[in-house]
Amino acid sequence: MAFENVLLVVILIGVVLFGAKKLPELARALGKAQSEFEKGKRESIREASTEVNNSMSKQNELTSEPKTDNGTI
Repeated sequence: MAFENVLLVVILIGVVLFGAKKLPELARALGKAQSEFEKGKRESIREASTEVNNSMSKQNELTSEPKTDNGTI
């Protein structure tokens, strides 16, 4: 119940400050900004995961014994 009251107050303040015509534009801009932020966050996580995987595979290559054919290196 308290959340609805806070939301109502925020909406009323927004209408008073920006006017009823400007609020849809502001909401649209906030939605786009949020989606861009989420996209950037996903991309950063993907890049970090790729870097960690590459680093771990290089480390595994360095620590593994060299493969030999018929007992020769």
